[in-house]
Amino acid sequence: MSFPYTLITLVFLSMLPVTMIVPVVKDIVKDRLSGGNFEVAYFTSIPMLGSFLFAPIAGIISDKFQNRKYFIAAFCFLDAFLFYSLTRVQDLNLFLFIRFLEGASHIFIIGLLLSSAADQENDPANKRYYGKGVLMGITGMFLSLGGAFGMPLGVLGRQNPLLPFYVGSGILVFVGIAALLMLRDKGLHKQKDFSFLALKNAVIENPYLFVPFLFNFIDRFTVGFIISSLNLHLRETLGLHPGILGVFLGLVLFPMSLLSYPSAVLSRKTGVLPLVLIGSSMYGIFLGLSGTTSNFWLLFTYLLLCGIGAGVMFVPSMMLASKMSKPGLTATTMSAFTGIGSLGFMLGPIVSVNMQSFLVGIVPEGIAFPALSFFFGFLEILLVLLTIPFFKKILKKIESTENERTEITLANF
Repeated sequence: MSFPYTLITLVFLSMLPVTMIVPVVKDIVKDRLSGGNFEVAYFTSIPMLGSFLFAPIAGIISDKFQNRKYFIAAFCFLDAFLFYSLTRVQDLNLFLFIRFLEGASHIFIIGLLLSSAADQENDPANKRYYGKGVLMGITGMFLSLGGAFGMPLGVLGRQNPLLPFYVGSGILVFVGIAALLMLRDKGLHKQKDFSFLALKNAVIENPYLFVPFLFNFIDRFTVGFIISSLNLHLRETLGLHPGILGVFLGLVLFPMSLLSYPSAVLSRKTGVLPLVLIGSSMYGIFLGLSGTTSNFWLLFTYLLLCGIGAGVMFVPSMMLASKMSKPGLTATTMSAFTGIGSLGFMLGPIVSVNMQSFLVGIVPEGIAFPALSFFFGFLEILLVLLTIPFFKKILKKIESTENERTEITLANF
């Protein structure tokens, strides 16, 4: 089977608009629309509410109709329209409502692109990729690489903060056309009678499926802190302009991108769960330290090491979800996985901004932000500690699910 170049390219391009606008959030929300820190938090949170609510719908529809590309294309065009609409409105409430709809449409794109990769990775008939972690590793690498390249592109908004929105809209139109013309649905696991009860029973049968869901929730929850409170800290307290800010935030995403494929390959020997635990611990430690310094190079180092930890655990956490997915529910599981992450991303900015406001009122000014940073880093470490006692049981469940998938495939031959 040929390598899915189109798929991974679309994954990369679809992420550019998401992070391209992060460095200009302050310019748009606070300067252009006269909002405050809470509105900045809402801007980064509310699309995740849309993602969380609509992610299960994306997976269910795709599993039911056995189609990926037409849904991906349609929602690319819708997302492009909504991106452009954000540049036209002046009312902050309408602006945030459109942002909600944009998040809802984008989760269809990302969730179903990931499902397309998972279909091929989990198909025993696909001898090139099945069980090797290669395709999910490369897909995860290009997913995060798209986000990493998008951050520095925020420099486009240094003179005109609306320009990243225009460029992002154009990229999404291109992705939609390319998906429609070039993307091929392959290896979908068919299940004629899908129901919410089937999904509920799958979770009851395999409660350890909550483990990758929780890791993705906390990961995205902490990212919510990075793109809201840390973002504003770097812009307003340390005085970085959008271009340099994009580079600093990209320090988390670039190592994550470059290490995605190696971590997927390494998982063949170590298994996915150890990498999730090790990477999450490293990510949490250096995320906590990142708020403790104003020194340029020390902050650079902390964020870089934070990104390396993220790179070690990012793709293995996706692989953990896909490997424990019940046969026939791949798209639903992966969409739920991204949806849970969206919930974390939604809550992260709101919690971080409110916590910072609370801490400023009860501790000395110089301690509030470091304490906030330590809190978000510790959440990663705490989840690792809670998972370790169930290590062997999770490994056994992965093995049994993969055996079930193989038996179903052999029975269909």
